[in-house]
Amino acid sequence: MKRRALLGLFLALPLARGQACTPTPALTQGPYYLRDVPEREDLREGLPGVPLRLRLRVQDRACRPLVGVRVDLWHTDALGRYSGINAPGTFCRGFRRTDAEGQAAFLTLFPGWYPSRTPHLHLRVEAGAQVFATQLFFPEEVQRQVYALPPYRERGMPRVGNRQDGLFRADLLRPGPWWRPTPSRPGKPWARCPGGFPRGF
Repeated sequence: MKRRALLGLFLALPLARGQACTPTPALTQGPYYLRDVPEREDLREGLPGVPLRLRLRVQDRACRPLVGVRVDLWHTDALGRYSGINAPGTFCRGFRRTDAEGQAAFLTLFPGWYPSRTPHLHLRVEAGAQVFATQLFFPEEVQRQVYALPPYRERGMPRVGNRQDGLFRADLLRPGPWWRPTPSRPGKPWARCPGGFPRGF
């Protein structure tokens, strides 16, 4: 079997022994990918917003981890700006190489919105010449909780809901629970992608 047939992104819960991995749907990379970004875990660069922790697991269809593949994450800041596009810098952008378990972790900010889209994250996984891209979305109840907090609340709720976004897919929606206390700052919220880890390639 050619390697191309083994590639795909996975967002499944931990699986029982012998159960096949279910590939995550691909979705357009979008026009704002930049390759020349830092290799790092923390993408925030001191910007305000609700911290978001995301852990990805990159695997083949037999659920075996793939080591050393490049995983890019990028999205808007709390004010709906893309760095390198309509704001200077590289905030909310970066990549990691997967570890021995095929995992890559990021600490970033819950994204803001811009007029034509519902809030989302962009992911790109690169293994040799093979590339896979997708996007992740957020429940609207989570959006309401986040956008009631500064600095998001000054802009209010997104103009485009999930179902009005032409690219939205319910199978790329990350479910709850979301909120956790911040260990270093009690009472300050942070969010995490729950319900298992994104798994890829």
